Amino acid sequence: MSMQKHLSITDCHNRSVSALGYHLARREFLTGFEDGVIKWWDLETGQLTFSVFEHTGMVTQFLYWAEPKLLFSASNDGTIVVWTVGATVFDRIKCNASVFCMAINHRRHQLICGFKKQLRVFALDVKKESGHVLDLETSFTNHRHKDIVSAVVCIDTRIYSAGYDKKFIVYNTSSYPNSRSLQVVHCNPNAHDAGITNLMVVQEHESTRLMTGSFDKSVRVWSQDGQLIIKLPHFPQFISSLCFVACVNSVWICSGLPSPSIFDPSSGEIVSESVETFQTHETRQPFHQLVCIPETNHVIGSSRQHRDVTVWKYNKMGCVTVLQSKLPVECLTYTQKEPILFFSGHSEGMILKWERQQSSYFLYSHEVFNMFERQSRGMARHNTIKLRRNASQRKARSAYHLVDVALKGEKESSAVAESKKTMQPPSFTRTVFVEELDLLVLAADNGNIYLWGFDDSLSGILEMMPSKRSQEQDKTRRFEVLLEQSINRRCSAAEEENASVNDRVSGFVCKKVLSHHIQPVGGVAVVGRDQGYSTDYLISGGWDRRICVWDLQACVLHDIFSNTAPDERSNVQELACDGAILDLAYSPKRNEFAYSSSDGMIYIRHFSPTTSQMKLVSVLQGHEADITAILWHSLLNKWLSGSEDGSIRLWNEDGTKCEQILVANGAVNCLCIDRVNGCILAGIQESLRVYDPESFTQVQRNIGHTDSIRSIIHIPERSQYVTASWDRTLRIWNSYIKPLPKSNDMRENAAAEGKLQQDIKHI
Repeated sequence: MSMQKHLSITDCHNRSVSALGYHLARREFLTGFEDGVIKWWDLETGQLTFSVFEHTGMVTQFLYWAEPKLLFSASNDGTIVVWTVGATVFDRIKCNASVFCMAINHRRHQLICGFKKQLRVFALDVKKESGHVLDLETSFTNHRHKDIVSAVVCIDTRIYSAGYDKKFIVYNTSSYPNSRSLQVVHCNPNAHDAGITNLMVVQEHESTRLMTGSFDKSVRVWSQDGQLIIKLPHFPQFISSLCFVACVNSVWICSGLPSPSIFDPSSGEIVSESVETFQTHETRQPFHQLVCIPETNHVIGSSRQHRDVTVWKYNKMGCVTVLQSKLPVECLTYTQKEPILFFSGHSEGMILKWERQQSSYFLYSHEVFNMFERQSRGMARHNTIKLRRNASQRKARSAYHLVDVALKGEKESSAVAESKKTMQPPSFTRTVFVEELDLLVLAADNGNIYLWGFDDSLSGILEMMPSKRSQEQDKTRRFEVLLEQSINRRCSAAEEENASVNDRVSGFVCKKVLSHHIQPVGGVAVVGRDQGYSTDYLISGGWDRRICVWDLQACVLHDIFSNTAPDERSNVQELACDGAILDLAYSPKRNEFAYSSSDGMIYIRHFSPTTSQMKLVSVLQGHEADITAILWHSLLNKWLSGSEDGSIRLWNEDGTKCEQILVANGAVNCLCIDRVNGCILAGIQESLRVYDPESFTQVQRNIGHTDSIRSIIHIPERSQYVTASWDRTLRIWNSYIKPLPKSNDMRENAAAEGKLQQDIKHI
């Protein structure tokens, strides 16, 4: 869900763009220029359709009147030209003074125009009974402004105006048809420290506010009564344009920066860094003016000097929020209990804990945890990251051969492994959060498994002091009073009931390090007590071909897999397969776990705390390259696997055969299941693809990452997917919503309509 660049027009005229507008009936946008030329462009293709010259001065504004499908263009030549659907002149009105702004009061059926030192109100006359579209004889003027009226807007029966004289004025209009005056409700003579350049309405579901921009380089938010709510200062240059984009509920602010600043009106924060629209944007010149087409969810922007025009279009499959990190992201998990937290594992032993701010849909706070000392920030660190990334695809293959060498001597391999563990911070490979224990499990490439949890020693202190989240709630409440809205009504009763859980977000420590693997841990899975066991178990599989079972409550090694096959040699009894274990998953229904190996096989075993009883149930074979992901699909009751061979395979419940093959046309890095509709989520190189579980067709594709996606999670509580990538970002997407099936009545109506059409043709 984001605005993405749709098309761009360079050097559209030999003079600068002075006005932007649109004609909805023609699905075209317009550019007005300093020399009076107006050009009409196709909204989808960007092709020029008309170029007209009806003004002799600079075009100052366009205004579309939807009901009669007429377009007004104003100019400093003192005229207003009215255009029809055919892009022909319907009327030309001489105002004898430069027209700087226009607005339609639909409730009173009036056009309000801003001039120098005055505001004029015209009755609309679409039938031209008075001779023009505007009834000039019944018009009246207000002289409260002492300089140019730069902007005017209407909300119901009220009119709002702002000007270069710093004034922000609120008027009431009369319902009497013969009334020729405006009643001033509120007048702020110094709304800004300099002239006001822009005035705009921000209309959300629960509130309506106004925003102004000024030459004083600030933006201010006002109530409908003209009271100041919030001030946003310190923009680099004066505010040249404000644009409310309702489909993403954000305000774009042009202030001389290469890209517009993005303001979240719900939280009162600038969220530019969390929105992907302009993160990869390259422009020859900063945007000077913006206009939004709310009916089509397009935004048109223009630069001044280079005369470029850019069009953005709403993409419901675009990224909602981008979370930036300093290192590539390897793995990702989250907590289901409130407050919902993300945990991302990175290289150099770094963990990030993310939490969405209650006041904003876009903003996330994060904490960094690292129990290891960082390497120097010079070339050594750069080379380490670069080598890890470039060698990641071939690292497994080289390590597979090293494992055989390492296992020749247990004492020597253990010593080597321990020395490697202490030489450099690890890179986390897999992570899972155990809700019952509030425990974060992080598997690493040094063979260790790190157990992180919330610091119990801080619970007494937290009871006596407000948590970070409660402080944010207090700030939000104060902000809500100013904004005349109550966001706290949006909070569910469940959040209030779980307020005590907020204490856990303050302290987070590494509680235990589980060491037995001598090579990177490729996969982990949790077997909970709900399966009938006395404790929670963790299964881990590594590149050393070992499978370990850990007691998570006691945080100790419980058992090591022992192969009981009679023909196995004694020195390899602990090996679970012939290749490195790349991933591992557990099936609660069957009490079985599956692990994929670099030998091209997927092994399914019965789970037992006594590893000698882990009977081999089945071996799945069919992939032609490394099997990077294995999952149990609980809604379909099937095993699911993804491979670097560019395929996703679905295996039947008992693992005896492959039932479906999905061709991904790219290496599959990770898999996930949509727990609401059963869709298959696949990280295929840099894109997230969603497959329907019934038709096995692709129903959604999300793009935006610039490097491999390494992990995916589905958060049904928020109807969102989260992806983690080597491009050092986490991206949040709206989840796929399955269309509702047509009801019987709809089918019958469609059939009846089809039969009627056939009868008509027959006649």
